[in-house]
Amino acid sequence: MDQWNDILQDTFAGSIGGVTFVLSAHPFDTIKVRMQMFSENTSILKTAYKIFKYEGPFAFYKGVISPLIFSFPVSVTLFACYEQYMRYFQVDRDSYQLMHWGVGGAYAGFIQSFATSPSELFKIVFQMQISEQERKSVLRCIFEFVNKEGIAAVFKGINSTIFRDIPQYTTFFITFESTKQYLQSEKGYLTIIDQFIAGITAGLVCICFSYPQDMVKTKIQYEILESKQNRKYKGIDGGISMCIKEIYKTAGFKGFWQGFNSCAIYYMVACSAQLVGYEQGRMFWDTYVKN
Repeated sequence: MDQWNDILQDTFAGSIGGVTFVLSAHPFDTIKVRMQMFSENTSILKTAYKIFKYEGPFAFYKGVISPLIFSFPVSVTLFACYEQYMRYFQVDRDSYQLMHWGVGGAYAGFIQSFATSPSELFKIVFQMQISEQERKSVLRCIFEFVNKEGIAAVFKGINSTIFRDIPQYTTFFITFESTKQYLQSEKGYLTIIDQFIAGITAGLVCICFSYPQDMVKTKIQYEILESKQNRKYKGIDGGISMCIKEIYKTAGFKGFWQGFNSCAIYYMVACSAQLVGYEQGRMFWDTYVKN
């Protein structure tokens, strides 16, 4: 009974965290993707202004349906796998456990990549739409690509997603848990402000360790719009090494950090909202459902 209660609590809290993650900061993600895909040297404000001027305010939420639909399996898988790891190894939650936080985060990041990759693939396709002849439905978009290339099309970029998510969530959970421990040790409990601070810190640190990989992933996944013979990024590693070489050849080291400012804001806002939603969801479950 306790095991089922834990699973249901992870599912409930993870789903709340997923929705708050997506809705809180999607506009910043749209700006980030535009900055990653267009080579000109531009700023967050200039990119945002162009989107607003030529496409209108709702353009900032282009592609939001895909991550919103996938927010349930993505966030639930992430937190459920992490909590499962912590329970399996009976990790003491009241002491510093850097190794377990890191390994648990890497494990959770790897598993949830298989839900994240399709979500972000279709999100990118919708975010990059500028013309009037736009795709209107996520389901139609899925059927379009599956019809052309089979089910493998849905998982284009899975290698690069794993390449990004393992270091991202290793550092994410290490930072989140250690910040929580520090803040809790000061006064013996955590406020909602403390949860926000832990989330902001975790978001900033994890993106610093994974942004270049995110740049690679975005470029590889956007090639879904090209015919197979016109795609540049190929190979046993899913095109990762070829994409890295091209970015470095074209723009040097700084090419891997194009759009970082927007992404840093995005992750700080989204991760703080996600983790507060998750923690509050767990508290709600303990208070009103478990008993």
